[in-house]
Amino acid sequence: MSQATIDEVLVMARDLTAALKSHDLATDSTAPLLKRVGNIRAALETPFDMATRWLEAMGAASAMQVLTRIKAFEKLPTNEDGSSITAADLAAACNVDVSVITRAMRVLVINGIAQETNKDAYAHNQTSLEFMPRALGSMVCMFVEFARAWAALPAYAACHAPADLFDLYKTPFAYAVGREGKTYYECYENEDDDEDDAEEKRSLWNIGMQQLGNHIPVTGMFPFEALRESVRRQPDRPFVVDVGGGRGQALLAIQKHCQGDAFGGKLVLQDLPVVLASLSPEDLPGIEPMPYNIFTPQPVKGESSYAHIYFFRHLLIDYPDHKAVEILRNTVSAMGPDSRLLINDMPVPDRTKLGDDHMVYLFDFMLLTMCGRERSMLEYGRIFDQVGLELIATYKDKNSQMVVLETRLKRSE
Repeated sequence: MSQATIDEVLVMARDLTAALKSHDLATDSTAPLLKRVGNIRAALETPFDMATRWLEAMGAASAMQVLTRIKAFEKLPTNEDGSSITAADLAAACNVDVSVITRAMRVLVINGIAQETNKDAYAHNQTSLEFMPRALGSMVCMFVEFARAWAALPAYAACHAPADLFDLYKTPFAYAVGREGKTYYECYENEDDDEDDAEEKRSLWNIGMQQLGNHIPVTGMFPFEALRESVRRQPDRPFVVDVGGGRGQALLAIQKHCQGDAFGGKLVLQDLPVVLASLSPEDLPGIEPMPYNIFTPQPVKGESSYAHIYFFRHLLIDYPDHKAVEILRNTVSAMGPDSRLLINDMPVPDRTKLGDDHMVYLFDFMLLTMCGRERSMLEYGRIFDQVGLELIATYKDKNSQMVVLETRLKRSE
């Protein structure tokens, strides 16, 4: 490395130090700091360093997925009383060779996840408890499944026509798991699975999506509070209809943001029955669940019943353009003249630059395997034109590439 490059890194390091001095780790987002750290690392690492970093990340995620799926991770003691479990006992409980336990646990321990209390004996630490199967561990399992589909892409391309990539029933993901003819979501509901295993996989997927959603902002962009008086004047109209809203994490965030009562308006969570069946009333306080298939006409409609807001959060990204148009049309046809259709997503920048936020590109690469895609603003504009919507405002998150696109029915000139 040249001295000039060293000088540049020193400047970045001093800037990071200055930012740390004014940062409150307890309340402020760490995203800007981590971006600075990443820029410093990118300036220092060689191509070999980069390649080994990729291997380290893949190895850690795969070790977590293995230990989660064989139910070993949840059998680790919390170590509150100093207890631990030997690799031999853990292997016997999970019906695997002991080397599966020791090799996977070493990869996690070296990353600060769990602890080796004695030789080949393990217990949780505070970090590993955050990666339990019902927490971040489920999200990691979901990511490893996508990595499996990425690895299958060359073989998929060799035996499929390019157009197959946009067929919901011929996705690389389904090909990778041997279930072509099923959509991505149906791969988690396959009747050929052992019933308990299928339920476990679906449960992990649901929780993983919820965990992921919990770490992606919903509020702090669109000014929901600006609709307060309108909602109070027309309480019979739903305030927000969350279309394909999963486990309701977006509505819960909106509810909290809007003084806890959504200004007296109704919050409606729409998703497939199999998703809603996994929720209890306690999971959705103040929220009305409504079974709905996005490929059918939107039921929340009518002169005095259409919603103030129809909310699409990470929904259109799961589908190719022609399906996104179909989904949108089903809800656009239900909108009233003052309804808003909000799209909460991460638009792809027009040009990729070193130091950009990785997440939008990684998500887009994952979506490639399931027939979906992230879109640029130009691509969103084309879709809006096809369904009779117009974009009236874009609200950006200050710490990420997440935005809310505010649209309404296109008005004549």
